[in-house]
Amino acid sequence: MVQASTQTRAVTDVDSDAVVVTAFEDGFSPAAQEVDRALDGLLTEMRDGKELSGKFAERTVIHTLGRMPSKRVMVLGLGKPKQLDTYRLHNAFWFAGAALRKQGAHSVSAYVDGAVVDAIHGRNGESAAALPDTVHAVATGLALGNYQGDSNKSEKKDNGPGIESIAVGGLDGRPGVDEALRQAVILAEATNTVRAWAAAPSNQLTPTLLAEAAQKLFAGTGLEVEVLDKAALQREKAGALLGVAQGSDEPPVMIAVRWDGGAPDGPRLALVGKGITFDTGGISIKPSAGMETMKFDMGGGAAVLGAMWAISQLKPKANVIGVVPATENMPSGHAYKPGDVLTSMSGKTIEVLNTDAEGRIILADGIEWAKRMGATHIVDVATLTGAIVVALGHVNTGMFTNDEDFAAMVARASRRGGDRVAPMPMHPEYDVALTSEVADMKNIGGREAGSVSAAVFLREFAGELPWVHLDIAGTVWNDQGDLTVVPKGPSGTPVRTFVHLAFEFAKQ
Repeated sequence: MVQASTQTRAVTDVDSDAVVVTAFEDGFSPAAQEVDRALDGLLTEMRDGKELSGKFAERTVIHTLGRMPSKRVMVLGLGKPKQLDTYRLHNAFWFAGAALRKQGAHSVSAYVDGAVVDAIHGRNGESAAALPDTVHAVATGLALGNYQGDSNKSEKKDNGPGIESIAVGGLDGRPGVDEALRQAVILAEATNTVRAWAAAPSNQLTPTLLAEAAQKLFAGTGLEVEVLDKAALQREKAGALLGVAQGSDEPPVMIAVRWDGGAPDGPRLALVGKGITFDTGGISIKPSAGMETMKFDMGGGAAVLGAMWAISQLKPKANVIGVVPATENMPSGHAYKPGDVLTSMSGKTIEVLNTDAEGRIILADGIEWAKRMGATHIVDVATLTGAIVVALGHVNTGMFTNDEDFAAMVARASRRGGDRVAPMPMHPEYDVALTSEVADMKNIGGREAGSVSAAVFLREFAGELPWVHLDIAGTVWNDQGDLTVVPKGPSGTPVRTFVHLAFEFAKQ
């Protein structure tokens, strides 16, 4: 795990493999100005020559040639101050960390200042959290740069062990900084674990192997872990999960994890994640183009497991449950079919109109199991609908709820974690889309408002409990290349949101 600390030495005295200083479009940070002086005005000359602009995520690396102890300086652009928030700050330093890791930097010192803190404060209105959030975002972003996606290459690029130490300068000695750094490296480790799972080929991470990986991750953490195998699911009458699973030769599992950090009779937060380890669409088969990406259809379940590990390390005084129903969705002679009716664990019946709308079906049993474990509040997370990608792209996660106060708590946690969520409508006029003549509900509505009708389906299983649904189909993976502002590949979202939510929940 990366080591993180504060840096008390001046930027021109520090001896790191790389130093990161920042610039807005309207000028250099104090640390960048010090570097400029040490390099005889080189940064100013580059800015005047339009080689350096301060635009968001611009990464300009300059070799110091012995004029500073550090071998290289990166000037990291943060764009316009009024647009900066923790999401953009995480992403900027994520880009920086990835670039420096590829260049072989093992020790990195990053300098931030009051202007960055003020910009964050101006966006979220939480002055007490502004400084720790800034430090947290800087350290987390740099550590996220350590992720490498070449685990299956016979000849990997040899960039050494990656970034091993991070030091944040310019804000040392202030309240909350040390704890923010401790949290940052744990959350980055959890996020990178989830990213690796999401990127793993499905033959290397079947439902059974996912359960084994989770048990290995949780060993020695004090978490209570239970894995319900196929026989146990049959005893519990988990007809929704078993129905989706019946087309695959790989058996389904339900992974359940418990953290008892709060009062025994206190409220209990449940995180329920979709664990489809590969999704062909079943009988309603998907087009072949792009189907290989459906290995990350378990991204929601992976995020729940990663968050539970981080929670066990950071120990919030909250009761938290993690539940992951996991299976493949495959076409075969045994597969469930359009027109079938499944009976869920709760007893509610589901008319299947499209077998590619399987995530909501397995989550129905996951939500019911969380309720049986004592959940008082539920957040489910899933790569659920293509409709949400069309609506929000790769920037915002769609958020649906039956309880605005609980949704506000999730939104606060997302800001602190460097994720973005967008509230989506759930007006009662949408409910009619799932009305079935042969069962309690259909698993899909019409083509319109597909992400909303999916959320309506899940809400019916949450019942009267405060509930939030997060549709991460767009945010779990950026497959559109380097968008400059959103890093490419698996994101690990919303691991950090969930951990911050546990701390928010502890305040109840």
